Amino acid sequence: MNPLAMLLAAGIPAIFLLIIYTQDLYASRTFRLVLICFAWGALGGVGLSYLFNTYVAYPTIRKLGWDMLLLYVLFAPIAEELIKSLILLYVSRRAEFTYFVDGAIYGFASGIGFSIAENFLYLSQNPRMGIALAVSRAFSTCLMHGAAAGLVGIAIGRVRFQHKGRRSLGLIAGWIAAMALHALFNVIARSEALPRALQGIFPIGIGFAGVGLIAYVISLGLREQKQWLADTLDLKVGVTGAEVRAAQAYSSLEEMLEPITKQFPQKTEQVMALVLRQAQLGIKRKVQEKLDDHKQKDQLAQEIEQMQAEMEQLRKAIGPYVMTFVRSVFPTGELNVWSRMELVAAQTGPADVQKWARMLTAPQPGASQDGTSATSTDAPKRSLFGTIQAQADKSTNTQS
Repeated sequence: MNPLAMLLAAGIPAIFLLIIYTQDLYASRTFRLVLICFAWGALGGVGLSYLFNTYVAYPTIRKLGWDMLLLYVLFAPIAEELIKSLILLYVSRRAEFTYFVDGAIYGFASGIGFSIAENFLYLSQNPRMGIALAVSRAFSTCLMHGAAAGLVGIAIGRVRFQHKGRRSLGLIAGWIAAMALHALFNVIARSEALPRALQGIFPIGIGFAGVGLIAYVISLGLREQKQWLADTLDLKVGVTGAEVRAAQAYSSLEEMLEPITKQFPQKTEQVMALVLRQAQLGIKRKVQEKLDDHKQKDQLAQEIEQMQAEMEQLRKAIGPYVMTFVRSVFPTGELNVWSRMELVAAQTGPADVQKWARMLTAPQPGASQDGTSATSTDAPKRSLFGTIQAQADKSTNTQS
């Protein structure tokens, strides 16, 4: 096989997978599970589909005297979409699978893995077509396989919080959508009614439309997850919604942190990591509320506890001086994520994290030495950094 053709057959679909992979703003998915899904598509998906098409579908069509077109518009779409998505039934039981955003990425990875392995098979059977075949499949068939499996992943993620009956119906709907996309693609790609020029353009159009649909659905999921941050943290902590804006605006956080980058470039990544952990924590809390599987709830509880410990380490690594500078750079309410996390840790964290949170939290005026308010036991505490900001504001007002 032509080495360049092989590189194009694998590299172009891999680039699209990377693009979809990076769409998950809050990075709930893990690279390990994405790699597992990719490997399943490339090995298990292609292997089992080949066995089915060779030893079941093809002999059945010949025996019954049916048109061979049925292999491409009926048997292959049904078998391949079912087989590709088997891995999604496994990953959906993992704590790393939070919502349909993850399902879209895991499904797309399985489909791209399947398509790359299939590309190599076609290249080995048609060595003379080489580069032309690799490029045409990379921008059409590969994207279709990724999008179809992504639709199944979206369906699984969307209905995983529903009752068992609705979960089954949702999964079936996802399979039907994937099979319909696959069958439509094959019909158009093999249609002799279309002009020759359109026979190549239409499949590419379907491939790009499928990727666009997956990206659009991911954007909807991210929008909903941003709302989760306000829902979970506000309801559980009882503080204003302004404090969650930093996590909700994570996509533009690098621009917001530009003053920090100039002063403390070595600390920027740690600050961003801390904000990301806050966002992930809010999402996982929401998922934990929705799940009815006690085993998965326990897995998430362990992850949440681990995330709180990681946040403690990040705070220590950033250091009080940089944290004070961070708090002074941003206006009140714009980046108050740290005071929010102190409240979260103080109220819901394990004993050691609660102790740490109390050390970093100053009581409001009128509070007793044990941290309880003399006027209201439900009044939220002011964070260490909030106190520093209040003093700075007071000094500014005095000078003016």
